[in-house]
Amino acid sequence: MIKAAIVGASGYTGGELLRLLLGHPQIEVTQVTSEHHLGEYVYSLHPNLRKRTTLKFVSRQTLQPCDVLFLALPHGEAQKQIEHYAGLAGKVIDLSADFRLRDAAFYKKWYGADHAAPQWLGKFVYGLPELHREEIKSAS
Repeated sequence: MIKAAIVGASGYTGGELLRLLLGHPQIEVTQVTSEHHLGEYVYSLHPNLRKRTTLKFVSRQTLQPCDVLFLALPHGEAQKQIEHYAGLAGKVIDLSADFRLRDAAFYKKWYGADHAAPQWLGKFVYGLPELHREEIKSAS
């Protein structure tokens, strides 16, 4: 069983990801974070998940290691703590645009700001299988 965690599970993207993962036969979601809803049941915020999980929101600071860590944070947030997140899981999947581009100059051009972790840009693979299928297979 693959142990997964979601950082930012209180938002729409994190909630939908959780809904999908709860139905996956090979994944066990062990942790979900929300800084504003600490200790609350996930279903209190996502009523469609009632009777599907008894997970409660925890803080990002208390995350435990897992096999795969999903980052469902607002744009610009994942890059600020990527070193920490990468240390928690063998695979990190960022759902924002923080690591979508590989060139820091392009990042600044398109997003209007410097990237907080430019050394990480080349480590991510944009998850579009039509373009990057082979790279995705071996990406971490």
